[in-house]
Amino acid sequence: MRVLHLFGDWKWTGPSEPTLDLCVELRALGVQADLACLPPPPEASGSLLAKARERGLEPRLDFRLERSISIIKNLDDVKRIADACRDYDLLHVHFSHDHVVGGLGARRAGRTKVIRTNHKAVPTPKNLGTRYLYRKLTDGYITSSQAALDADVARFGVRGWHVDPAMRLDRFTPRESSHDGFNLGIVARMQKHRRFDILLEGVRLAKVADLKVLIVGRGTHMNEVAVEPAKRLGLTNVVFTGYLGPQYLDTLASFDALLFLVPGSDGTCRAIREAMAMGRAVIGARRGMIPEIVDDGKTGLVIDDTPDNIARAIERLAGDRAACRAMGAAGREKALRLYDGRHQAAAIRDIYQRLLG
Repeated sequence: MRVLHLFGDWKWTGPSEPTLDLCVELRALGVQADLACLPPPPEASGSLLAKARERGLEPRLDFRLERSISIIKNLDDVKRIADACRDYDLLHVHFSHDHVVGGLGARRAGRTKVIRTNHKAVPTPKNLGTRYLYRKLTDGYITSSQAALDADVARFGVRGWHVDPAMRLDRFTPRESSHDGFNLGIVARMQKHRRFDILLEGVRLAKVADLKVLIVGRGTHMNEVAVEPAKRLGLTNVVFTGYLGPQYLDTLASFDALLFLVPGSDGTCRAIREAMAMGRAVIGARRGMIPEIVDDGKTGLVIDDTPDNIARAIERLAGDRAACRAMGAAGREKALRLYDGRHQAAAIRDIYQRLLG
């Protein structure tokens, strides 16, 4: 079975890692899974290309995959992809632009099936463009959210499957971390839509004497969105760690719980699943796929994200630390049961086989 994954980006961001992991695991199952992405600019410090090479996979770089509206470049890509499709049974696309040029190329080739992954894990907006994509240029559809799957199958009549999100679970070994107080972790890019104002106000209202908040991540608007608001609120218990590389797992192990409000570019909320795999309880907002990942009262708490609700949730976990640890243990069990990359690859291989008859 021969599959080409089109991934129209060079950055090492939300959807990049699960796409690369999937290709690697599919290859371990005997599927010829190739990856096509964009070459990084010379000044890039981290890229999908570099990470793929570290894993022993050499991506194809012979497509433009530019998201700008350029008829000449896009038509050139359609032709190149059509030529490439002669060597593949399936074309697996990951973004809307990949879907357009890839779908048109596959249809031009005449034999290659097209399957789309919805990484945002929310229902696709219904408009003329998406109706054309899903009804004319799609043979199969995969998403990690059952709610998104149900909505999109109803909207577009697409043939779809729910597949649990995955990650490399071998990286996460629960361990105790020696620290004072109750450590609440936040892992997210500091962007305007991530509701840091609500989050920080909730932290201010929480009546937990030994509360310490560790905010992991960075962002173009980091000072505006989080650092300066924390200063104005007088939050001396908030620490900004910045982006963490090799130290990330040790920092994650130092959390007593994770707080997560808004999904980013990866709607499967990898930070939540990583905290669960590390055996940590999660406070999650009722947004996107979060309620499908966090089982309220069992692996964490699901809340409407107002400052009062955030404060009460922090107080509840900090006030009963045995229960907090029990939720973390339940989260770890769920992660091991559902989020193994090998299981995901086997499920997607079976979907490929069904599409090919």
